[in-house]
Amino acid sequence: MAARMIVAPLHNLHIMGLMLFRPATLFHKIYTLPWYQETLHAWYNSMKCDTGSAILEVGCATGQLTVYMAGHGMNALGVDNSERMLKQANISNTNNAHFKLASALNLPFKNEQFDYVIAASLLNIISKPEVALNEMLRVCKPGGKISVLVPQAGMTDEAINKLANELNLSGFSRTALTTWHRRAPKMQLKQLLEHFNHAGLQHCSTGIYLNGMVATVTGTQLLTCA
Repeated sequence: MAARMIVAPLHNLHIMGLMLFRPATLFHKIYTLPWYQETLHAWYNSMKCDTGSAILEVGCATGQLTVYMAGHGMNALGVDNSERMLKQANISNTNNAHFKLASALNLPFKNEQFDYVIAASLLNIISKPEVALNEMLRVCKPGGKISVLVPQAGMTDEAINKLANELNLSGFSRTALTTWHRRAPKMQLKQLLEHFNHAGLQHCSTGIYLNGMVATVTGTQLLTCA
């Protein structure tokens, strides 16, 4: 027991140090954790994207999900506003994904360019989530899909501890989960649905992952009138 009590603070200090001085390294390490990677993959797979379609990931960080999608036959492009994140993304790129430096609030693309537009852990941290969502909508083709993933408000420390125990997490992996829970801004699923409805997205569906820690909403862009 004493050893575990010593290890947890050390992992916490390690994560805090990476957040301050090497955020790209931290994001890259977190993506490799099974509980996070499997959640992102399950979310993407739930969209049942048509192979060969153009998909944009907004706020791609170090790009592993963009690379994963490219490896599954998608024409995948990731954008982020951090040069350090994109440098790591290009180092990790093994599947012909593409990356571009850009702000989620002003995407440098023409209207109706992508079949799918997604964002993980972005709308909950960005200053103007409605602007980001409208930009995602603008670059999405009529009939295309928009999907976002956020940590969900309302989770308790007890629930996160139970989840960590169920997943048999320890060390860095357990500390990363609890740090995400305690420090990341969160959104209510109801709030996320309101953003989608206000933007005019149709046929919205929701998903819940990690025992309710994570929520997703997917909606369809309106078809234009002939």
